[in-house]
Amino acid sequence: MHGDPPDDFDAHHPDLPDDGLPDDGPDEDGPLRGWVPPDDRLWLHPSERAAATTATQAVPPPGRTPNGRWVAGGMVACVALTMVVVVLVLTTADSTRDASTPATTWVSGVPTTEAGHSQIMDLRRMTSVATPAHDSTVALLVNRASGTSIATGIVAEAGGIIVALRPVVEGARSITVVEPDGTRDTTSPVGSDPITGITVLRIDDDLPAADFADDDPTTGSMVVAMSMEPRAEGHEDPATRLYAGTVLYAGVGQDDGFCATGVAAPMSSADIGSPLVDDSGAVVGVLDAVIGTGSQRTSVFLPAELIRDVVAQIVSHGSVDHGTLGVQLTDASVSGVGGALLASVDSYGAAADAGLRVGDVVVGVDGEEIRSVAELSTRIYGDPPGSEVRFTVIRDGYTLNTTVVLDQG
Repeated sequence: MHGDPPDDFDAHHPDLPDDGLPDDGPDEDGPLRGWVPPDDRLWLHPSERAAATTATQAVPPPGRTPNGRWVAGGMVACVALTMVVVVLVLTTADSTRDASTPATTWVSGVPTTEAGHSQIMDLRRMTSVATPAHDSTVALLVNRASGTSIATGIVAEAGGIIVALRPVVEGARSITVVEPDGTRDTTSPVGSDPITGITVLRIDDDLPAADFADDDPTTGSMVVAMSMEPRAEGHEDPATRLYAGTVLYAGVGQDDGFCATGVAAPMSSADIGSPLVDDSGAVVGVLDAVIGTGSQRTSVFLPAELIRDVVAQIVSHGSVDHGTLGVQLTDASVSGVGGALLASVDSYGAAADAGLRVGDVVVGVDGEEIRSVAELSTRIYGDPPGSEVRFTVIRDGYTLNTTVVLDQG
């Protein structure tokens, strides 16, 4: 359903023999290779042959040669061993599912990296990275007139607050949340932000909230995305599919004016709303769009900070009330450092009241670096009117700090 099938392992490891295990050389504790036990040799020394002709040997009954007994016994043992292994595998799989993932099955996505990178993340590593956020990731059964689809949601706050993106829940007649343990809850949207598409749902059950990161992931780092999808026929509970990928860029402005994180991972529009998890297990983004096709696909994620701030406003007010600066901005570079240049300043706006003027370059907000207009917009988008924001600006080569109280939009 998602992505391409995993590459053939043997094709990437031509130095391994057919059994998939490396050749460690001869076993020092056992016989050397090429050595034949004396009793199995096809020739005998004359002295050995003479001794053999005088020795008294027991002749086994017809059809009951020693080798025949070993062959028959070996076949029976192999069949018995195979049956035991099958039973053990099935028992282990069932016990693992019951103990750790009662409502989901970890499904390996295609481990991918940016072209030219040599690092590959295997399923064990993918599962380890994703596990901290697993209990905060839920499936959404979205019922429409055209049928039922499965989407992904994340627990953003304690108290059953779940965040999803509008495209996957829009037009729903009903929405059912499937928790990690299989519990089902009927829900409906509490509110939605028309600009970012961030939508909040609420259920009665108090699930653990995901750990939303404060910073963007590092370009070139490996990350894992989790998406909910249908399981095999006959299973009602959705499964979790894991995608590994390399961060291509982070904190880069998009057409909507906000920053985003781009990841090389074979996801699709059906995965919108899926959380992106960094190496520490923290959620660093939510899938907003997929650009390109085939191996050139880039999965674009909204940053965690933006999601967290917008969700807080929707929970408090049912909508997002944006504070404003009263300025026109453009990207700028000061001594090689990016920033947001104030191209114009409203005489009665928040920026003017704080003493800012045309030509000032904003390079920091609340102690965090600002490198572009998109970064500044992303940082303050979820701040309501009346919020106090500490700006660091460069004016005529000097660094100044001032506090801006955001106006009503």
